Amino acid sequence: MKRITISIPDDVAAKAEAAVTHGEASSVSAWFSDIARREPDWATAREITAELAREAGVTDEDREWARSVLGLDEAEMGGAA
Repeated sequence: MKRITISIPDDVAAKAEAAVTHGEASSVSAWFSDIARREPDWATAREITAELAREAGVTDEDREWARSVLGLDEAEMGGAA
């Protein structure tokens, strides 16, 4: 177990504290741990997607076309792979 310190907005802290008060979590730390466990590992997903794109021969032009069709910017597409 590792102890870390984070800063969060007041409304997020209130949600965590309410979850504890209402018995939905045993502690604020447990509430955040549960959320983090359920969140997909987006960094790993982007790595796998980039590897698949390289193997398939996806080009920068292909990515630009996809961004334009989907109406996304580069950040929304996970950056250039």
